[in-house]
Amino acid sequence: MRIGFISAAHVHTSSYVGVAKVNPNFEVIGLYDEDVRRGREFSTRYGIEFFKDIEELLSRIDCVVITSENVNHKRDVLKVTGYGIPILCEKPISTSIEDAEEMVSTCRERKVPLYTAFPVRFHPAIADLVQQLNTKEIGRIVMIVATNRGKLPPGWFTDPMLSGGGAIMDHVVHVVDLLRYVLKSEFDEVFAFKGRNIHPDIEVEDNALLDLKIRDIPVTLDCSWSRPRSWPIWGDVTMRIVGEEGVIDVDLFSQNITDYSNESDRVQMITWGEDLDRLMLDAFYRELNGEKTILATGEDGLKALEVVVAAYESIKRNERVFLRGKGA
Repeated sequence: MRIGFISAAHVHTSSYVGVAKVNPNFEVIGLYDEDVRRGREFSTRYGIEFFKDIEELLSRIDCVVITSENVNHKRDVLKVTGYGIPILCEKPISTSIEDAEEMVSTCRERKVPLYTAFPVRFHPAIADLVQQLNTKEIGRIVMIVATNRGKLPPGWFTDPMLSGGGAIMDHVVHVVDLLRYVLKSEFDEVFAFKGRNIHPDIEVEDNALLDLKIRDIPVTLDCSWSRPRSWPIWGDVTMRIVGEEGVIDVDLFSQNITDYSNESDRVQMITWGEDLDRLMLDAFYRELNGEKTILATGEDGLKALEVVVAAYESIKRNERVFLRGKGA
């Protein structure tokens, strides 16, 4: 299957391209980027063809991965729909509910498959968690404490005109999607707090705490960019699920070894285990060949974004916000 990439803006682009290049199911045709210098440098580094004309790329591929800046996801998705090519779009699906709804509805009308890049769904620990919750080993869930904390991302991530927000926009959607997926329920309400006191020179929030409810279960989510640049690993995704009869702790990035390097003069944690991006792109291929997988849809991306938008509204109003269709 011939696959192409739109934009080298996102830090995940390199991983997706690397995974696709070694997957025998894909032939990487190349990458388009409106930023010609960025696109050329990326393409040269990863040994793929660079396209200055997006239409030339789209005319030669069977599917596409969009990894542009958050605010450009709508533009790029709508462009691709004119070619009828299946799309895997980086998270968050967009920066506004209206844009995300237009993306989802347009793809549905034109019968273009649209998926959202939520690779953490594919972690083996999540499969184990689903199994344990299905057997009700811990009884009724009474609360959940979750985190998605990492380092300050580079470049446009801190530009509100391109990112749409800070740590909330960047980190909330992963955990929200996980909990929607494993609990098979929708979030009801959110009360959010944010700050900019770790990196005071940026324009967006670098730390935040969300107080959520899903299926009447209280959830707290720390989604901060709170790790210093010297931190030996990117960050974490954790969940502590407390039940009446037990507790399940989930730590998705604890599989690592500590490397003390004299060459780099630093300590690094090198992860091992499954490559979640590989599993996600493999699911993308299988979906396009008629197999049902757990790959997140465009609608899943929209539902995760709804919680993000409600969080920002809660901060603006300084009160609890109910999700659409929900009430006190």
